[in-house]
Amino acid sequence: MTTSTTKEHAMPALIDLDTQVTFVTDPVNPCGGEDFTVTWQEVNLGDEASENYQDIFDMDDAGSGDSQTLDCDGLQPGQSATRTLTFNLPAGDYTMNVVVNARGPLFFGNVIIEDCE
Repeated sequence: MTTSTTKEHAMPALIDLDTQVTFVTDPVNPCGGEDFTVTWQEVNLGDEASENYQDIFDMDDAGSGDSQTLDCDGLQPGQSATRTLTFNLPAGDYTMNVVVNARGPLFFGNVIIEDCE
């Protein structure tokens, strides 16, 4: 008679967007040429802690726009963190994408920056 044992394998750290929290721009309707922030939340869905990592957030309007990187501290399993970047862009309809820990780009949607003058 033989006995078999099943060894459970821990899932490595997996940093993903927290789907329970959507992105936010502040103000909700930004004006061209004025600072506004983009905020999103990430969560570690894995069973292990993550290392420090980097996000890349891209705002694109038909080839123009801005891309910024954000150095992020590692997350423990199940831990979430709010991330924020500040942009200042001319009026336009911008597509927002983020690369989280080298995964993506993940599409956030569009933000219309108004010409408020």
